[in-house]
Amino acid sequence: MPAAKQSINPDVLAWALKQAGVSKDELARDLGVSSDVLERWFSRDDAPGMTQLRKISRKLRRPTSFFFLPKVPRHSPTEAAFRHPLGSKGKRSLNSDEVAELRSAQRRQKIAAWAAENLEELAPELPKREKSAEATALRVQQWLLWNVEFQVKATSKNRVTKLIRRSLEDQGVMVLQVSMGRDSCRGFSIYHQRVPVIAYNGSSQTAAARTFTLLHELGHLLAHEQAVCASPQDAEERWCDRFAAAFLLPKSHLRDYLAFKKYDYVEHDDVDIVRLISQRYKASFQCVALRLIDLGVADWSLYESVRNSPLEIEKGGFGGEAQTTEIIRMREYGLTFPRLVLAARDRGKLAEIDARKYLNVDGEQMTSLQHRLTEV
Repeated sequence: MPAAKQSINPDVLAWALKQAGVSKDELARDLGVSSDVLERWFSRDDAPGMTQLRKISRKLRRPTSFFFLPKVPRHSPTEAAFRHPLGSKGKRSLNSDEVAELRSAQRRQKIAAWAAENLEELAPELPKREKSAEATALRVQQWLLWNVEFQVKATSKNRVTKLIRRSLEDQGVMVLQVSMGRDSCRGFSIYHQRVPVIAYNGSSQTAAARTFTLLHELGHLLAHEQAVCASPQDAEERWCDRFAAAFLLPKSHLRDYLAFKKYDYVEHDDVDIVRLISQRYKASFQCVALRLIDLGVADWSLYESVRNSPLEIEKGGFGGEAQTTEIIRMREYGLTFPRLVLAARDRGKLAEIDARKYLNVDGEQMTSLQHRLTEV
């Protein structure tokens, strides 16, 4: 018996393809059908079977029921400031992984904002962004109660990433770790008065680069920015880079260290000095190079030398702790999102089944997650 045809709405399918950044040819290839077969679906002369619809659902990250909607959804996307893949130049379109993660982040932000409003949580007060990246970095250090000695004394670059993420969350910023692949952007930010979001790509960066991304995206949030960056080389991107570097490598502290080491000028190929500074401040090679250039003790040829340096190597692993579902969720969602969801459930604002769905856990895992949240 032939598989039953599913009378989906081809207009909705076309809309979903566009939103996911997937072409018709790519979909046909993944489904193992010809372009002619796909075109018959769009012209309503034919329709996919259930197995094919499930594959479409997985590919476009939409529930199967979505494709039976009577009309295309009203779409007013939240724009985001995207940080492009390392070393990319010029304009480009978002890929399907980036679109999917942005959409997921938007959903979590909407849920978190609803919970915060119903719980009467105070909206975070982001510090004022100054014209100078240097002055803004000083202001943000005070806001986060941050001292550069935290970096110097930290046992690893990964530890600094965790400390800065926790400091941001303590101030009401929702920080998400997303997986978009190594060729995707390094992070994005979505401003919201009650629940601003920073997301960083956990699959494409070293720990030090993640720290830099967190701060770079914070620079966008301070401007209440929600515009897609047209180019990784534009003025706004450069400002956010300078802000992140100034935060991690404060001028007076770094100058004292350079004087102590008797480094008057860093030559274009002196990657060893960059490595030493990187180890001291737990900052990425590129961050160090940018800061040295900004302070006038190096030129742009140094940045080109360290962009893909093989010396910036990081050991993998998770420190030996079993990667249970609740630990994975805390790494992905951070503290802000699960705390708001669980508080809404505990206050009777949210049903148990919905809380589980939003946190992607079962009952036992949710209990364990709540217990862990009380310990951090």
